[in-house]
Amino acid sequence: MVSIHSAYPVKSLLFLLLLPACSFGQLLNDSETTALVTKLAASRAGRMVQADFIETKTLPMWKDPVVESGTIAFEPPDHFFRKTDNLIISDGRTLWMYYPEFHQVEKYPLAGHGPGQLFAALGQAFRFENLDTLFRISATRLEDGFRLDLTPRSGPMRRMLRSLILDLDSSLRLRSSTMVGKDGDRIETKYSNEKLLSPGSIDFSFKPPASATVVAPLGG
Repeated sequence: MVSIHSAYPVKSLLFLLLLPACSFGQLLNDSETTALVTKLAASRAGRMVQADFIETKTLPMWKDPVVESGTIAFEPPDHFFRKTDNLIISDGRTLWMYYPEFHQVEKYPLAGHGPGQLFAALGQAFRFENLDTLFRISATRLEDGFRLDLTPRSGPMRRMLRSLILDLDSSLRLRSSTMVGKDGDRIETKYSNEKLLSPGSIDFSFKPPASATVVAPLGG
């Protein structure tokens, strides 16, 4: 038989173990979510965001995940680049995807449906700009930061992206993201060395190399 004295420490231990789950991992209400998103947007307003990243991409048709690392940057309103062995870059009008190994460049209109629209929306998401316009938002307070669960609002976006999860540290810097595509593909990214820079710090223009073949899968 367990005595009252011996049971008390057990109950105390259970209480301490359960306390973090009660204190953190709490879903924010609408007003708290709005306040958080407003604060995030203000922290990056008019600034360019740059960070290093390590990305793990998993597709149902692939046997093993593919891991890449590189640098990513976003500048309002619609300039961005993602540089690994390949380059994805937008000058605000056109999205370019350059694959040096294959000497090929893909060209997409930024305003049209497809990759251009997706990357433009992601650029705003990573700057926490127009989040409530582009996504349905669910925010959670974590022990050491916050999590935003974002679901695309528009039909064209939902056909490419099922959900986007952003994890932030206690200083509201982006720590990681998880993108889930419509076909079950999953991209998990960890970020480091985030910098907020003045606009114009990076040249987002791109001219296809003369040796590369340029294709426009969506026309234009």
